[in-house]
Amino acid sequence: MLFKMMQFELRYFMRQPSFYITSLILFFLTFMASVSDSVQIGGSSNVNINSPYAILQVIAIMSVFAIFLVVNFVGSSAIRDDVSKLNELVLSKPLNIAQYRAGRFIGAYLVTLLVFSSTMLGVWVGSGFGSLMGWLDSEMIGENQLSYYLVPFFYIAAPSLFVVSSLINAVAIRFRSMVTLYLVAVALLISYLVGSNIFSDIQYREISAYLDMFGMSAMRMQMEYWTIAERNVMEITLTDQLLHNRLIWVGVALLALAIAALNTSHHLAQKQKVKGKASKSNNTNFAAALKFNITAKATGSNAWSQFLTRTVFEVKQVIKSYSFGILLILSLATLIPALVGSMGPYGTDVWPVTFRMVELIQGSFGILMMIVLVYYCGELVWHDRESRMADIIDAYPVANWVFWGSKYVALSAVLLLLCAFGSVVTLFYQMMMGMANFDIAQYVIRLGYLFVLGLIFQGGFAFLLQVISPNKYVGMGLYVLYFIATLVMSNYGFEHNMFVIGGTPEAPYSDINGYGHFLTAVHWYNLYWLGFSMIIAALSYALWPRGAGQNFKARVQLLGYQLGNSGKAVIVCGTLIFGGVGSFIYYNTTVLNQFITSEQYEDLQEQYEREFGQFVDAALPIPTDVVVTADIYPQERRITATVVMQIENKSQQPITRILVNKPDHTHKWSVEVDGAQFGELNEQYRHAWLEFTKPMQPNESREITMSVERYTEGFEDRGSDERLVYNGTFIDNTALFPSFGYSFGKQIQDKNERRQRGLPELKRGNKIEETQYHNQPLFADNYVSFAATITTDESQIAMVPGYLQSQSTIDGRTTFVYEMDAPMLHFYTLLSMELEVKKELHNGVNIEVYHHKDHAWNVDAMIQSTKDSLDYFSKEFGPYQHKQMRIIEFPRYRSFAQSFANTVPFSENMGFITDTRDSDNINFPYYVTSHELAHQWWAHQVIGANVEGSNILSEMLSQYSAIMVMKEKYGENNLRKFLKYELDRYLFGRTTESYDERTLARTVGQQYIHYNKGSVVMMAIHDLLGEQRLNTVLRAFLQDYQYAQERYPITLDFIAYLKREASEQEQIFIEDQFNAITLYELKLSDINVQEAESVDGEHIITLTISAAKKHADGEGNEEDVPLAQMIDIALFSADPNEIHSENTVIYMQKHEIETGENTITLKVTELPKFAGVDPFIKLIDKKSGDNIKAL
Repeated sequence: MLFKMMQFELRYFMRQPSFYITSLILFFLTFMASVSDSVQIGGSSNVNINSPYAILQVIAIMSVFAIFLVVNFVGSSAIRDDVSKLNELVLSKPLNIAQYRAGRFIGAYLVTLLVFSSTMLGVWVGSGFGSLMGWLDSEMIGENQLSYYLVPFFYIAAPSLFVVSSLINAVAIRFRSMVTLYLVAVALLISYLVGSNIFSDIQYREISAYLDMFGMSAMRMQMEYWTIAERNVMEITLTDQLLHNRLIWVGVALLALAIAALNTSHHLAQKQKVKGKASKSNNTNFAAALKFNITAKATGSNAWSQFLTRTVFEVKQVIKSYSFGILLILSLATLIPALVGSMGPYGTDVWPVTFRMVELIQGSFGILMMIVLVYYCGELVWHDRESRMADIIDAYPVANWVFWGSKYVALSAVLLLLCAFGSVVTLFYQMMMGMANFDIAQYVIRLGYLFVLGLIFQGGFAFLLQVISPNKYVGMGLYVLYFIATLVMSNYGFEHNMFVIGGTPEAPYSDINGYGHFLTAVHWYNLYWLGFSMIIAALSYALWPRGAGQNFKARVQLLGYQLGNSGKAVIVCGTLIFGGVGSFIYYNTTVLNQFITSEQYEDLQEQYEREFGQFVDAALPIPTDVVVTADIYPQERRITATVVMQIENKSQQPITRILVNKPDHTHKWSVEVDGAQFGELNEQYRHAWLEFTKPMQPNESREITMSVERYTEGFEDRGSDERLVYNGTFIDNTALFPSFGYSFGKQIQDKNERRQRGLPELKRGNKIEETQYHNQPLFADNYVSFAATITTDESQIAMVPGYLQSQSTIDGRTTFVYEMDAPMLHFYTLLSMELEVKKELHNGVNIEVYHHKDHAWNVDAMIQSTKDSLDYFSKEFGPYQHKQMRIIEFPRYRSFAQSFANTVPFSENMGFITDTRDSDNINFPYYVTSHELAHQWWAHQVIGANVEGSNILSEMLSQYSAIMVMKEKYGENNLRKFLKYELDRYLFGRTTESYDERTLARTVGQQYIHYNKGSVVMMAIHDLLGEQRLNTVLRAFLQDYQYAQERYPITLDFIAYLKREASEQEQIFIEDQFNAITLYELKLSDINVQEAESVDGEHIITLTISAAKKHADGEGNEEDVPLAQMIDIALFSADPNEIHSENTVIYMQKHEIETGENTITLKVTELPKFAGVDPFIKLIDKKSGDNIKAL
């Protein structure tokens, strides 16, 4: 019986069109993912297309979405007897029910695996065929090995689909409803996606590896730090967390099958009772459905009365359905984990301000709302026909638009009610978390208008697809195809929002700037889509099926009649709105403003590099004195500015011409220099030549005047000016004024794209050995004298680096005059905004924090960090060069803090809304403030040369400085959590490297190196030399290169200073950290505890430690090197992952650790609970999680 039922299921499904359609869809998706950039499923741009890692990603991701395959095959198999009314007949036969059910389950499961295997075939054929046809870069194709496909199939896909099949089978046997099965499938998918996001933080990865039913978290733990080279050749193994995960979830699946087996015995009397209740309920619903105000003609006010009656009925039907109740429960289950698990950087908590709550709802409900839209469109349009009441209802004298309109309103109501429900939940959460300010209008506008309205427009199109489809599943499929098509077509130039139904430009919200100027464009786009929806609506109700005999062809023939004059008027009005507003949008976004597709932009980049690449090293003048005059008009989003600079030719050759780049959003500009003529603007590249009629000789200085007027005409589809806004203008000199020379930012950065276009390998920074660049700073050109006069609206404060000399107000305009008292880097910003300020004086330094009135939570922490940092840096490195430090909050359109001379603009996302009430968390605003203040020493006093590696002289040293301040504040033991994040970010950054990993001494623009690795390495050097010796080195280095202009320091200089203070053995370690990519593999593999016989109360702790040391190249290929090093060994009274100041480090000393297995024996009087090797993250350990072990 078992084998026969398996055969029957296999034969049954292989005769069904769905078997071949789903196989083709999966094959097509993975085939396109292999041969085209238009479809991407997992993988990485620098990993081979057919590498084991890329194939694993495709199979793992597709196995998640294969939930719906399981419903289609396993679920439908489980309830087929009920659907076909054969259940009673089958159960009346002398069958072995257990074998009967098991055979069907196994057969359906095997069919699911067979269909799913088309994903592997798609990758196999795609990589081979794409390479053969020349569609793929041959450099990105590796060896096609069968094991690359079979290992992830049997380790990931097959067990995951078995688990899902078992769960779906159990639900099917219990509820016997396809609707319920699809809802459960949606619940599983969304719960998984939300859970994956919540448990992605480093502190939850271990538990996530066991809770993840698809095994992807365990899979990622095994390969999370694999480099590009490793990803191209290494395969996962069924060990550690992955093995445990598979065993746990297969056990869950077997339990689900056992539960399902208990439910296979049906009691017909009980079923008949349930059937009777359902029949009675259906009769009640049908009676309600037939309640109309009947007249001979359905026109005028009577039609509107019918519409109202029908709308109330449809909305009630939806709200009272159990599927809607499940939907609410599902939305709650989706939203609550997102609220609880919402984190900021370094695992910090964030205050639940309203704009975050709205975005959490949008993020949590995004996929859910799309599924709801597809599902309810089908249910609403086909409900009457599926309930077999359509013939009766259609016979009533009710206009088509009444049926269509009532169902469309019901769909809109579902979408709005879901968002309203989410809003209520988040409001309660805000109250629970102590929020006092609730912005209800934000929920209404951002959810109702900016979020749901676009879905409602899409719903109208989905309704039309259902109306013209032969059944609801075809309608759903057509909409899914449309959705996929929009994603694919965007890669072929269809990137404008006018091509995506309901699409609008982004409208970000900021507490500082509110909705700003962004809503203007949204209004026009929504009017455009309203016109489109009017056309779709008229066609939908005119084609609405009435009666059994009306096929689609017949309905099309009656289209004009069904439309009538009013319908035709709607189409005409819709067409006028759609065409007229569309033309207006096109004019604004492509004529008044520039719209360029990604492909067009890459073509321009290529042309620019080929035409102007010869001017990369052209000599440029350097500014020495800068005077700025600017008039900011916030409410007009306009600024007129002039800068007068003294420029000097510090090169050894005459300058005959300069390439001058026009800033974005600038409409009027001029450049004037004595003895030079300014050429015509090249519109394509947005630059012009400044030709010197009299060449500028070496060491010659001239005055240059540059004027700009920056504003936006009309509105844009994307790339709206976020620097110049109503409240919160923040624009630096590089964005406001023209810049000189060849622009490296206009080059194509992607190495694969460059290779395909025949461009040379990108030069990533100047080599250290190229000494001609040692007299150029890494950024900012030079140290300059600086003064500025800024006017703005009376209600706002205008700020630039420097000291306020005077302030006056005339006719509603306030003038601020600033001047810096000493040379500063040619790097400044203009700010204008209305904020509150808190001021304090500390040791002669004025500390000011400008902030939004509702963002005062961390102002005191920022001030305290400023005080602590000023004290530590001044004592250890040298005096602070200014008499003030200003921190200024700016709108969250950009998320960073940036250190200008005595002025630090600080995004409202970067610490102002961090919730620091939990003392166990890293105090993020305290840390960031200290880091940015450290730049006043490491960047503004010492700036590296314009060569590779110089980022560490500013960023790495600022990181170290901030860590020292945190150590003073919170204690050294509490740094472990911070360094754990830094190590994780570095190791993960290696896996996403676009080119090759550089050593610390030669890093170039690689944040994961000069920030994250730099933090860990500097703490290792701190441990090696001691804080006092290291700070002595830093002080000497700063003093020797302070404000240097003739020759800027390079990393080799800094390393030489370190070595000068170090012993011979210490110098070897320093060399290893800076000039090699050094990795450790330390593992505490065993702990043995014995009681000492000679001394009462003494414990003998024996630790077994395995150790290895490796050097890696830029691609991640490793080689073993000998290890013989003194490394920390520690015993703890508590888990060091949760260590507090009151916890005791029972023992910590350095022991020599060598390659291989090491045995360390310790004697302690207090019995520890945990032991560890390198417990405080002082070494770059590839897997630091196994360094700590509980006794």
